[in-house]
Amino acid sequence: MSRRRKKRKQTKAVLIILIMLLLLGGSIVGYRIYSEKIAEKKEENLKKDIATHYNKYIKVTKDTDLYKLNNNKYEIIGKITKDQELTLSDIEPTSDDIYFKIESLEGEYYIYYKDVSKIETLKEVDTRYKNYLPFNKNIITNEITNFYDEDDNLIYTIEKSFNFPIIINNEEKYGIEYNNRLLYINKDDVKETIDNHNTDKTNTTAIAVLNYHFFYDETKESERKDCNQYICMSTSAFSSHLDYIKDNNIFTPTLEEYEMWYDGKINLPKSVVITIDDGWRMTQGNELLEEYKLNGNVFLITSWWDDEVIESKYKYVNYYSHGDNLHNQGVCPGGQGGAIKCQDKEILLKDLALSKKKVEGKTFFCYPFYEYNSYSISILKEAGFTMAFAGNNQRSSKNNNRYAIPRYVIGSDTTVNDIKNYIG
Repeated sequence: MSRRRKKRKQTKAVLIILIMLLLLGGSIVGYRIYSEKIAEKKEENLKKDIATHYNKYIKVTKDTDLYKLNNNKYEIIGKITKDQELTLSDIEPTSDDIYFKIESLEGEYYIYYKDVSKIETLKEVDTRYKNYLPFNKNIITNEITNFYDEDDNLIYTIEKSFNFPIIINNEEKYGIEYNNRLLYINKDDVKETIDNHNTDKTNTTAIAVLNYHFFYDETKESERKDCNQYICMSTSAFSSHLDYIKDNNIFTPTLEEYEMWYDGKINLPKSVVITIDDGWRMTQGNELLEEYKLNGNVFLITSWWDDEVIESKYKYVNYYSHGDNLHNQGVCPGGQGGAIKCQDKEILLKDLALSKKKVEGKTFFCYPFYEYNSYSISILKEAGFTMAFAGNNQRSSKNNNRYAIPRYVIGSDTTVNDIKNYIG
């Protein structure tokens, strides 16, 4: 082969190689551009997906893991149950933040973004427990802490030992504050209790229970004439009593809270229990309690009311049993003859069961005409009532028989100064 021909072949081969290299380089560049576009698209989609889940307030969509950031790695530190509501950090996440930081839990905890959904605002949480005085004792939990709600549903499990002031001391669990709500820890999950100075305030040793009956608007002549008994209270007089209670920051417990105080499960500041008997002409009193945001406890003669009335609850008014049809005079000897003192056991148990059912199973009773005896108490115990209220016009204490809690009978001539003296 001639030298010239050989040289042409070599040149052609070089050209082919150069063309191939150019084509390969172009493919590489093209692939790199394509890959970058794919990555950008993925990042954009991830950012959009994260944005569909992120909000200041979120709800957990399933039972899921709780994470803690350790050496730039997210490690599982516990569990959180479905439907729990949380507050997230104000700092909006980037496309890399697939774990949202939880602001409302004490400590730095995170949750996977796909396990939550947006909500507009948090549900209102009952904060009445903030009125209780904490015990001057704390609990130290085990290395794994389980948090429950009042119905014993598991809320959180966190692999950490906590130190909490005791707010409620029940038989098998402690009430504590976590995530700005009242939660419970089983005593089996507690390593030890320790003394701790949580408050300078002292638990009240006595609580006045006020007993109202009927209310009327004194500006209306028809109401003045219709409600002319000693136990009829004008709305202006009742308002003056409520003004004193409100202005002096006196706590108004429910009967459930009163019983917890009586049993030593909670400590209370200066308090007064407001009760209303019978249910006749109670509406104006209930409405004033709602207006003042003070708690009232109505003992209903339940046969007087249909279920719709009993179930139409006010936020600050609870209903309890005054018997279904026991408020009749002359049934038993002595006094006004209240039936609870002597009537046949089966008749009484049937009446009490019906009345208790109508007030949704609540276990508090007040005696018709304030009359009771040892037979009455034995019947109430058998019927499943845990506490009963009478008259007696004195302040109640833990020394009282729980089936004979005294109350001050409030009449038309009861003044604000009387209320002040009763409360003490």
